[in-house]
Amino acid sequence: MKMILATTLSELYTSGGSIWMHPLTLCLIAIICLVIYVIILHFQKRQIHSTLIEAIKQIGVLALAWGTFSTIAGFFQAFGALEEIKEMLPFQVIMGGMKVALITALYGLIVFILSMLAYIILKLSAKNSVG
Repeated sequence: MKMILATTLSELYTSGGSIWMHPLTLCLIAIICLVIYVIILHFQKRQIHSTLIEAIKQIGVLALAWGTFSTIAGFFQAFGALEEIKEMLPFQVIMGGMKVALITALYGLIVFILSMLAYIILKLSAKNSVG
């Protein structure tokens, strides 16, 4: 089961297209690095600038916007290709293409949700440590 899931996730990542998926992954890595940095600062009892915590949220918003943009670009490209075809395509083929176009939106949404969870937790812990 785990091997099937890993294969499926890597296939989804590849299907999403590297030009669209790599920036989302970079956003995720940046968020993880910022969260780790803020946690380290917290345990060292050093001041945590609010801009660091805000950056986590803003990078998540960027990932959401990039994922949405990527999906719209994918739909635009797919509809252009469908327009050129003179024969009828099976409904399953069209739906399969739409499913692939939605991969980037889903990934961007996941990165956004993770960033918002981290933002909320870090914001609350920063308020608790001050008061």
